[in-house]
Amino acid sequence: MKSIIRFFAFAVLFSIGQKGYSQDPNFQVYLSFGQSNMEGNAKIEPQDTVGIDDRFQVLEAVDCPEIGRKMGNWYKAVPPLCRCTTGLTPTDYFGKTMTANLPEYIKIGIINVAVGGCKIELFDKDKSEDYTATAPDWMKGMIKQYNGNPYQRLVDMARIAQKKGVIKGILVHQGESNTGDTLWTKKLKIVYDNLIKDLNLDPKKVPLLSGETVNEDQNGKCASMNKIIATLPQTIPNSYVISSSGCKAASDNLHFTADGYRELGKRYAQKMLSLLGYKFYNGKEFFRIHAPIGFDQLNSDVPAGKIESISYESQTVGAVRKATVYTPPGFDKKKKYPVLYLLHGIGGDEKEWLNGGSPQIILDNLYAEGKIEPMIVVMPNGRAMKDDSASGNIMSPDKIQAFAVFEKDLLHDLIPFIEKKYPIFKDREHRAIAGLSMGGGQSLNFGLGNLDKFAWVGAFSAAPNTKMPEELLPNPQEAKKKLKLLWISCGDDDGLIGNSRRTHDYLFKNDVPHIYYIEPGVHDFKVWKNGLYMFSQFLFKTVDQSTFPEYTILGEAAQTNIRNSKYPRILPDNKVVFKIKAPEASRLQIDLGRKYDMTRDESGLWTVTTDVINKGFNYYSLIIDGVAVADPASESFYGMGRIASGIEIPNKEGDFYDLKMVSHGNIVIKKYFSKVTNSWREIYVYTPPDYENGAEKFPVLYLLHGGGEDQRGWTAQGKVNLILDNLIAQKKAVPMIVVMLDGNIPGGGGLKGFNENVLKAFENELLTAVIPFAESNFRTAAGTKNRALAGLSMGGLQALYTGIKNTDMFSYLGVFSSGWWADNPALSDPQYEFMKNNATKINSNIRQLWISMGGREDIAFNNCKIMIGKFDQMGIKYKYSEYSGGHSWPVWRHDLFMFAPLLFQ
Repeated sequence: MKSIIRFFAFAVLFSIGQKGYSQDPNFQVYLSFGQSNMEGNAKIEPQDTVGIDDRFQVLEAVDCPEIGRKMGNWYKAVPPLCRCTTGLTPTDYFGKTMTANLPEYIKIGIINVAVGGCKIELFDKDKSEDYTATAPDWMKGMIKQYNGNPYQRLVDMARIAQKKGVIKGILVHQGESNTGDTLWTKKLKIVYDNLIKDLNLDPKKVPLLSGETVNEDQNGKCASMNKIIATLPQTIPNSYVISSSGCKAASDNLHFTADGYRELGKRYAQKMLSLLGYKFYNGKEFFRIHAPIGFDQLNSDVPAGKIESISYESQTVGAVRKATVYTPPGFDKKKKYPVLYLLHGIGGDEKEWLNGGSPQIILDNLYAEGKIEPMIVVMPNGRAMKDDSASGNIMSPDKIQAFAVFEKDLLHDLIPFIEKKYPIFKDREHRAIAGLSMGGGQSLNFGLGNLDKFAWVGAFSAAPNTKMPEELLPNPQEAKKKLKLLWISCGDDDGLIGNSRRTHDYLFKNDVPHIYYIEPGVHDFKVWKNGLYMFSQFLFKTVDQSTFPEYTILGEAAQTNIRNSKYPRILPDNKVVFKIKAPEASRLQIDLGRKYDMTRDESGLWTVTTDVINKGFNYYSLIIDGVAVADPASESFYGMGRIASGIEIPNKEGDFYDLKMVSHGNIVIKKYFSKVTNSWREIYVYTPPDYENGAEKFPVLYLLHGGGEDQRGWTAQGKVNLILDNLIAQKKAVPMIVVMLDGNIPGGGGLKGFNENVLKAFENELLTAVIPFAESNFRTAAGTKNRALAGLSMGGLQALYTGIKNTDMFSYLGVFSSGWWADNPALSDPQYEFMKNNATKINSNIRQLWISMGGREDIAFNNCKIMIGKFDQMGIKYKYSEYSGGHSWPVWRHDLFMFAPLLFQ
């Protein structure tokens, strides 16, 4: 009996000792240990001692009277951060980066215990004494400063730190002295496990970040150790390797320079910020874009809400039905609360969220952090039928139909019951609906279909029960006025992602503000829990819709990607993320007009996020060690005079070239022998819908590409077939044939060698080879009135020259992003002289001379403006169109979209 009393007395005293202080959850403490690169081997420079936020502190691990610090006390983190005379460390810029990019209410604390030259065995508490006994004298002096036991000093300091803050992570840099030791990861795990146990930490919430030794790209003497370090996550699940690639090395090739430590420290911080859920985005305020480690883990120190099961009478079903209700911590019946209706999937019921998603834990933790508004959460059974159990054939037609019937049950039975039983605000601004899978489809259907009832709508991995967008939201303008938040999220490997994508595409094109959140994952609770974590933080608050595009982890794979290639990926704000595996490369860049340097991780994966990229089609190249090549992950196109990659950026104004449910024409590729060039050549021909099924003859548009491209351009890059399919289906353009030829005449020299002889060669090819071939092989309507000629850039000059010289052949001319060169009078002056002398004939014969430009950023802008000024002086009639976008395919697609309806009317 006495032993039992003593046990309880000890337990009480231990509890008092553990809980007798108040931890600040916003004071994040990080332990760091290792050898010389963690203690700091580079000289501290003036820039390292300034600009340190008061929120960044160090807990001194040794007495340092020379700098006025005592062991066990907190100080502003002015270096040195290890011992009294050590140098700059990765922890300096880890802390600087963290405080610079976390909310101002968060503080960062560092405890740094490191010993130069030591093996990892020094920090194994069971082997430390034996290791120290055989250590060299110079190392023993450093160990002595930690009272002969660096591990215990780290633990003792950590316990002091726990009185004020919460340990959020462990940083290590060690391995040089263990190079080649294949057991190193297991030895480090022993240290990590001991720290977790001795400090009563949760390994799921406290990650280990381990930095590489000096990389082989810096001729690191211990670079081979990085292959062993790379395997650490296989031994410690919650561990992460920090790449040292590109971090500058000191002359000994063992240590880093000050610049190297600064960069390495930033990388530690970038990874930790990511694990905390924050988006690391240069030049922007940092904010959370996913749940942090441990967000769904029970924390006995935070107040808990209450879960109860309720029953209500359903007039819709004719039965008593059940629901699960969560009330927040400190629930007060005298106060009023908003409500979130949280729906389950096809195989679940009112308990599914509790069984798989731990919503009460997620919400309790968010309340403790002050991240969400107090709310009641109702989790009903969304299968509105008398036998609403998730048993038998859950896919049977009656059970599927019951999910649709639930809309009536929800609106007419459940909501009135909840509002009668609980103290609830009854207006739409205080009512939200969200769900997973089948429940995600219900949330979209019911929420968007009843905007007078719900102002907040969320769908996590919406299932195929989601209505088609036009039915789901027939009046986008109403949604824009009434919705506070529309959230759509899904895992990137979820087979149902197409449901979310089609809804997003419709919302995007109709300017309906929403968050389209794509994250790594499949169709499971890992994704849905993160969806609830993120979605709930927006509810019943003022939201800034301008930030919506920032909320995603992955964005969407580009439609120009090869098959299942996941990268490049397009973020909602039209930035692009590239990831390329190239372990043997020393430098990678992405060239999108501007060159972007990529960064390499420890596995040889190179990554970069671009600035905002122009909407529509863009050429790009991958530059590997200075050589420009096509990205094997993307479709390739002939452009810029070579094969290059292309990426299609979403364009809400690009509805006219979307693939739609209309009748489609065909693209035919034909070979012909040209007597002009004495060679076989090729044309691409678009024939309108149903061309093969009749005898009708059609007018012809001869359509020319630009410099550095060929006959494939208008089909592959220009989407000519889709543009005309849609125009013809809408009866905005007459059915026509489009002939696209190669404007690169052998010996022509391209634009640099452009002269009248080159233009004459093209004219000869078109008139004597291409047109006769087209008219003898396709059902073309005869006569000038049934021929049009248009081209872009170089092709614009070719169309202008040939069309003006042959107004008896063509009645319509289109000149896109072109114009006679102002700085080449030898070429231009004769053309202007010819037009001046033939102005009456040109105006009489040409029914439509249509000139377009991509705005001031178009490289042909000045030439075009000068040219049309001269046309005005001559009295040449024309129409001018300007569409912002520069000298690019999005502009030329729009040009064709505007020009084609004018033809053959």
